[in-house]
Amino acid sequence: MGINRRTLITRAASGLAVASMAVASLTACGGSDAAGAAKTSEGGMTKLRVAVAPIQFETAHVAKEQGMFEKQGLDVEIVNGADPAALLAQVVSGDVDVAIGSWINVATSVAQGVPVSVIGGNGMVDAEAENSGVLVTKESGITDLPGLKGKTIGVVGVKSGGDIPVLQALEGAGIKIDEVKEVAIPYAGMQAALEQGTVDAVVPADSFYHQMVDAGFVSISNPVREYQGNMPVTVWTAKKDWLAKDGATAEKFIAAMTDAVSFYEDPANLASIQKINATANQIDIAKAPKEFVPADVTFNVKEAQSGIDAMVHFGLLAKPVTVEEVLWEKAPRRDSAAAK
Repeated sequence: MGINRRTLITRAASGLAVASMAVASLTACGGSDAAGAAKTSEGGMTKLRVAVAPIQFETAHVAKEQGMFEKQGLDVEIVNGADPAALLAQVVSGDVDVAIGSWINVATSVAQGVPVSVIGGNGMVDAEAENSGVLVTKESGITDLPGLKGKTIGVVGVKSGGDIPVLQALEGAGIKIDEVKEVAIPYAGMQAALEQGTVDAVVPADSFYHQMVDAGFVSISNPVREYQGNMPVTVWTAKKDWLAKDGATAEKFIAAMTDAVSFYEDPANLASIQKINATANQIDIAKAPKEFVPADVTFNVKEAQSGIDAMVHFGLLAKPVTVEEVLWEKAPRRDSAAAK
């Protein structure tokens, strides 16, 4: 399956530290034991609760609206959740069966002993699109990354995994990590922080990035595209004990999502994807994105491992973990995105 559209790149794994503590707490307490036998609806369909994040949720809605879940015998309830990092706690608690997770967050959690596995990919980093970046004001006089030495940068999560590409780009520009200061700022607050001089640069993504570029802010680097091209960003995650009992249900879910991604990636269906996005965000369809992040259920092992390796390199992951330790044994995978 080829990538047909270039897009709004994703939000990285914001709130990793907070989510990890929540997940660790649930793990220590054992969570709720919701991983029993699969429940069935009156029509004999297997019930499934699936949590989606405010980003990269369109594929799940496609599967439901286009009857792809039904085709697999699944009666799916889509639950709207928080960011991908926080959703992991819902999986661990048993509140939902499957949830969108952030790849880096899930891998880090597994390294810490959280009993979850990735059953398939979802959104991935577009290696060519300029849809996130390091932004400064026109008046700043900063024209490149070396100009940030001694400056303050606003990122969505400090030492969270989401800022890894920024750290990689700074290192590539010859700047030591302790030569800049990172502060956590939500995407929605980045423009105000830059305008008020609270920070010298910010790193927004998705619509926040484009809005700021349209407002006249200047992009001096695109770390995500440059350092994480084709890396999985959001992934489908489930609890290990649920997979042990309901692995067949997980396989049906992945089969449905494979069909959904094919629909999603077809440019002929753009209007349908825009309608899903506009409905979920309660906006006029005219304001919906004209392009969306590439998606693929099949997991890019090589690119995914590079994200983990970067975490280890910057000291954000004490215990290294391999992609295979994070993936469910039946998760679709490939060695490289180039093999697509």
